[in-house]
Amino acid sequence: MSMEPIKEKIKTLSDELLRHQYLYYVESKPEISDREYDGMFDELVALEKEYPEYVLENSPTKRVGSDLDNTFPEKAHTIPVLSLDKEYTIDGLEKWLTKTVTNAQEALSFVVEEKIDGASIVLYYKDGSLDTALTRGNGIMGNDVSDNARTIMQIPLVTNEHSNFAVRGEIYIKKSDFETYNKSFENKYSNPRNLASGSLRNIRSSVAAKVPLNIYAYEGFFDTQFTNDHILMLARLKELGFRINSSMGFFSGSSEMREKVKSGLPGITVGSIEELTGYVKERMKLRDSLDHEIDGLVIKVNELDVREGLGYTSHHPRWAIAFKFDAPTAQTKLIDIQVQVGRNGRVTPVGILEPVKISGSIVSRATLHNQEYIEMLELGLGDIVSISKRGDIIPAVEDVIEKNQENPTVFKYPANCPFCDTLLEKDGAHHFCKNRDCPERIKRSIIFFAAKDQMDIDTLGDKTISLLFDKGFIKRIPDLYTFDYNLLLDEEGFKEKKIGNILASIEESKKRPFRKVLTALGFDGLGNSAVSDLVKNGYHTIDLIIEAASRGNVEEFSRIEGFGEVTARLLIKHFTDPRNLEIIEDLKKIGLNFEEKIEKPGENESILQVFKGQTWVITGSFEKFNPRSRAAEEIEKRGGKVVGSVSSKTTHLLVGESPGSKLDKAKELNIPVIDEVAFIGMLE
Repeated sequence: MSMEPIKEKIKTLSDELLRHQYLYYVESKPEISDREYDGMFDELVALEKEYPEYVLENSPTKRVGSDLDNTFPEKAHTIPVLSLDKEYTIDGLEKWLTKTVTNAQEALSFVVEEKIDGASIVLYYKDGSLDTALTRGNGIMGNDVSDNARTIMQIPLVTNEHSNFAVRGEIYIKKSDFETYNKSFENKYSNPRNLASGSLRNIRSSVAAKVPLNIYAYEGFFDTQFTNDHILMLARLKELGFRINSSMGFFSGSSEMREKVKSGLPGITVGSIEELTGYVKERMKLRDSLDHEIDGLVIKVNELDVREGLGYTSHHPRWAIAFKFDAPTAQTKLIDIQVQVGRNGRVTPVGILEPVKISGSIVSRATLHNQEYIEMLELGLGDIVSISKRGDIIPAVEDVIEKNQENPTVFKYPANCPFCDTLLEKDGAHHFCKNRDCPERIKRSIIFFAAKDQMDIDTLGDKTISLLFDKGFIKRIPDLYTFDYNLLLDEEGFKEKKIGNILASIEESKKRPFRKVLTALGFDGLGNSAVSDLVKNGYHTIDLIIEAASRGNVEEFSRIEGFGEVTARLLIKHFTDPRNLEIIEDLKKIGLNFEEKIEKPGENESILQVFKGQTWVITGSFEKFNPRSRAAEEIEKRGGKVVGSVSSKTTHLLVGESPGSKLDKAKELNIPVIDEVAFIGMLE
């Protein structure tokens, strides 16, 4: 047999197998039996093995993945990959619809799609064939996960669109598939989203191929614009073999357009503009009945040319909004309340719950804030309670559903600290243990010092430090640097390699800048913002701060912008305290940085101070700036100020994934909201 027929045979088998994969996995309309399919597949595998020079780049055999280690290089996106603005109420959604129509100055139609809770992906096609698959990344750069994406059966490897185009979609796992797949793991995944995201980044594509990943495509970007309607763009993607979520709504004032959409995408809901919010309300009720996780709905302007006219902010497009559902809730029993004591003596109650599932994760603990909050709820042990995941992240007890009939009491704090037996004192809404020798307070101060947001000694987590402290190996912060960690070789779980990693992390922490060291000491009133203000106002060494504190002049510190008399008195108290001064002196001898070099003004001063006079608040989680303190450092280096709460004085809110109530407050005050992508652009 000549080579040309073999090449043609491989091409024919590949095309046929891709067609049958589409019919089976996307259309659910198989034309041949599994046995016939396997026979064709095995034939192609044998031919490719014998004639590897004829293997197609997007051969269907690549669906099974490879055991070669992948790397995930960063590549630049060539299409806009922005976040979405968010709305939480129907009233707010209606205002957004009205505002959008007003700004467009013409009649509009809208598409409502499910906001799938999965892993975002951008597929880039060259001459109709899958070339690259990138994660969302920071919106500017994404990780190349092409090999893993090729294992997902619903992603077309080749299409009949012989041009260059891109497709945005969401990789997800069905709830039913997740439950079945997760049974095979000892360390189980907490929810489908984590499994989908982790699988997409698995270093072995053969492992990713075994995970039941799915995709819904929701945006198309073509070199030549063949339509002015997003909804017809989706219809075209479906024609090309992409899986489109038919659980969507199209709302237009044009009956002609509604009929056109019905024929192009059968199965979707169509209606007038007036029916849109009613549709949103109905879809909210169906969330729990779906076989995939969603955390809201996305409402988009259908007309593509209008989108361009409406434009973008630095954070999001003005032509789309995410309508987020209320925080997921569940009911369970309150088993116990544990009283915790922080490094500064503040007492915090934590509810211990019968484990319950919310948003795909098991919740067994929830915050209770303080004694006043407990009394407001009339909360007691054994009560049936309603809990929520505020912002879909933080579990909190919201209400008492049913009192414990056998013992219908309200929980009261113990009179004395459970760790040192010192009488607790109430200050405002909170209780405090005022004993500075309380072992729990000392332990918490050491844990705080080593934490990721502080000195970032990543090998010394809470459990390791607790072990060291409880066994008497360390008694104060400087002991972290002087303890002989080789003594841990007798302890279970500590091998030479682990101890070597601990020593390396401790040595690396000595390079942390002065501001970070000062914040890590954990003194009241000396957070990132206050430390930054001190340095910017000339107190750039620890000796200068101690010297000023020794003068006892409250006005000297209180005249610093952002400081008041209370903060000034705290500074004087902290830096004249013999115990604190002893710790600082010991850390200086160990080699930690207690001085910040002051650069002389030069040509780049105007660039370095681009945030001068600005006050920033940071909320949510970030990919590049993890921990968030890294973003704060960038702001402060450029002359800005970072504070903890949003107020009328806030000039910018930096928002990451899963932001909290600070975002709502910023919207109320019309404060500019900056996402990670835009922030990186500002830094550059």
